[in-house]
Order: sequence, then C-alpha cells, then structure tokens
Amino acid sequence: MSRYTTVTAIIINKKKTKEQDIFVTLLTSHRGKITALAKGSQSIKSSRLSALQLGNISKLHLYQKNDFSWVSQATTITPFLKQRKNLAQLSLLFYFLEVINNVTVENQHTDNFFTICQNMLTAIDKNQPQKFLQNEIDLIKTLGFGLPQPIITHFQQKNFPQTQKHIQRFFESIIEKPLQSPKLFS
Repeated sequence: MSRYTTVTAIIINKKKTKEQDIFVTLLTSHRGKITALAKGSQSIKSSRLSALQLGNISKLHLYQKNDFSWVSQATTITPFLKQRKNLAQLSLLFYFLEVINNVTVENQHTDNFFTICQNMLTAIDKNQPQKFLQNEIDLIKTLGFGLPQPIITHFQQKNFPQTQKHIQRFFESIIEKPLQSPKLFS
C-alpha cells in the first residue's frame, strides 16, 4: 500500500487529545473502519476542523506509516449540519454513530456497508424515519446477523416505534452492553 492514500469516509467518532490533536474514527468506503490522528486540527486556524465534524461525509488524504494513519488534508463532501436539525434527528445521528462504531471492526471491509450507512445518514438528514428503519434492517442483514421476527413483524405492521425499540435491543445484545446515545436527549 502506498504511504499516501485518499479515502471517502463518514466521521463516526472523534476524541480530543492533548494540545490541538484529534483522533478520528472513520468509516471508509473501501477500507472499513479506521482510526487516524489529525494533528493540530483543533486549532482555529485548521482548515480540517469543519470536515471532521461527526456525521459528515468527507474526503481525506491520509499518510500511513507503521500501521497508523495521519490526516493530512480533509474536505467536506456532505456536511450533516448544513441545515438546522431537530432534536430527534440529532438523537438519531448519535444513535447511528454509536451503533456503527460498536458493530464494526477496524480494517474490515464489508460490501455495501458504506452505501447503507450513507443512506441512513440521508434518511436522518431528510427526517425520513421509515427509510432509516429499512436501512437499519438492511445493515443487520449485511452484517450477517439473523433478523429477529419481532422486528420483521412490527416493520410490516408499520409500527415504527416498536420496530426501532426492538432493533435497539438487538444491537445492544450484539455488542453486549447498553447503548449510551438514547440517554443523551431523554
């Protein structure tokens, strides 16, 4: 692999480090989930800061050395917060990001996974909960987990709140711990 690479990625997590650096977790279109260091990106002068916001789809130039990546440049392709969002949309975004961060493994590419995640972001952005649920179901199938019957039944009956409740419980059973994001806005 070349030391320099360009990826399209969804920003799924970030952690501030000492000084002006940020560790970003990226869901890339071809490499799966990776973590990279964006040195100096917390600085007001950094042109990368806006591209590294949670939920953004960004184009990143990475430098790789010894199995570790650094973000050298970042530009936003699709900003999540381009338009105002309501509390339900923000809550769903944090839920989505937490699920993706927990059910994916570093450096493991799964066909169609990135496209489904893009569709989920679009559904959140356009406030289309039914499309979000359909993509959540597609995500579960793509990951190879069997789809529990209550999810199928409630979705077919268009009982979307119950569908989401069962999907959330199913993800919690997969990651073997409760999700924290639903507690943010309750």
